[in-house]
Amino acid sequence: MNWYSLPTYYDVSFSHEMREELLFLQNIINRYSKSDSPSLIEPACGTGRLIIPLSRNGYDCAGFDLNEHALSYLKDKLNRNQLKANIFHGDMTNFNSKRKKYDAAYCTVDTFRHLLSEKQAVQHLLNIAKSLKKNGIYILGLHLIPEQGISDKITRWTAKRGRLTVKTTMKMLKLDKDKRTETLQVILNPKTKKKNEKYESIYKLRTYTLKQFHKLLSNTDVFDVVSSYNHFYDLSKPITLNARSDYGVFVLQRKG
Repeated sequence: MNWYSLPTYYDVSFSHEMREELLFLQNIINRYSKSDSPSLIEPACGTGRLIIPLSRNGYDCAGFDLNEHALSYLKDKLNRNQLKANIFHGDMTNFNSKRKKYDAAYCTVDTFRHLLSEKQAVQHLLNIAKSLKKNGIYILGLHLIPEQGISDKITRWTAKRGRLTVKTTMKMLKLDKDKRTETLQVILNPKTKKKNEKYESIYKLRTYTLKQFHKLLSNTDVFDVVSSYNHFYDLSKPITLNARSDYGVFVLQRKG
């Protein structure tokens, strides 16, 4: 079963150690927004691991996703916490927010790379730009392919919530630099006192070198890169990414 259709386990797994990421998003958004309650939109929001705390902290949040299991889980969680957010079914390439424009958008932990073609990536950036206010920002995080060598092929982490423990293993099965695809295997191992389960998902992501990502931005011509960071989310230390970089968090600002 696809792990995106296991919202409870997915939410526990990806809510692990997100404090720095959340603080980073809030500080960046507050820096560029003039609103007391900035309006935010998250493409492919999934179970809302970020929407929930951002809504709780006073942001006017919206999010969309294709997976109905994840959206249902998110709406229930918002209701349980007495929070409000505009949650709707939508595709990353042709979504329609049906509301005012936003101060900021954000998309982290490689979600952008689910867009497997150049055409899809271009359309996504154009639509995000249209959804933002003048000078609005898009915070985009993704793994990059270093021009020499590759990053770790296996990543493991463990997350807990109450009596539930979720062990996650993410493994690169294949990297095709010519076709610009990376095939990943994800194994979720949820465990409670009464059960010990195992689920496997295999899927593809589009790959980007830093040069390829900058070319994409140049071809769309709707965003300027105003700063970039690494996976430590240290706002005090913007960095200059290079050909050896394997992860980038880009703060993009809408042109015009």
